[in-house]
Amino acid sequence: MHFKVIFHLDGCGIYYGPENIIHLDSLLTWALYPMQAEMTDLGRDDKPADIKIPLLESTVNGSKVWHASALFPEGGEFETLRFWRKRFDQNATEGVNGNPNIKSGVYREYNVPVPLLLVPRMIAYASGNRKEVKKILKKNIKALGKKWSYGYGRVLDVECVETEADLSYVKDGRAMRWLPAKDGTKFVRPKPPYWNNVGRVECCQIGELLHKKA
Repeated sequence: MHFKVIFHLDGCGIYYGPENIIHLDSLLTWALYPMQAEMTDLGRDDKPADIKIPLLESTVNGSKVWHASALFPEGGEFETLRFWRKRFDQNATEGVNGNPNIKSGVYREYNVPVPLLLVPRMIAYASGNRKEVKKILKKNIKALGKKWSYGYGRVLDVECVETEADLSYVKDGRAMRWLPAKDGTKFVRPKPPYWNNVGRVECCQIGELLHKKA
């Protein structure tokens, strides 16, 4: 079954940008990883476990890819900028004589800009078991994006609405996720965890105009 996933946000903003793209299959993998993997303390160069998620899977240019798009903002899309305070770890001063200088140097405290996207919803497209995906997301995903511990990206509800077509790979001729491509400019794993180095291949960029459907 093809469907659209809608994450309803609280309106306080989500830390979202090209440097921290979220894929729907990565959220599902993160939620199910502790139950299926023997090793949960995974390093960047450790081989990840093959986690099974309730989505269809296809082979694209020799690599297995889940039918799950990246997340995209819907509605509003107003950007703002806020700051969070970077403070030094006081435990790191053990054995150090005198008072650390928090105005400069390694102990300096400073404001870090947080680019926020003020949108009511984040959406994604997928193909698979719609009811099971909704159940997993509602139970496990309470916030999206970075700085969630500061109250950003909080998820109020999750909807999964059936669609006529599978838009998880391509929509309006553009890539909806990282897809393996012989001339791709993004070197990344075709399946989550995307930050891991094992099994990386050349992929197209999200939003890239494709000549034909993958």
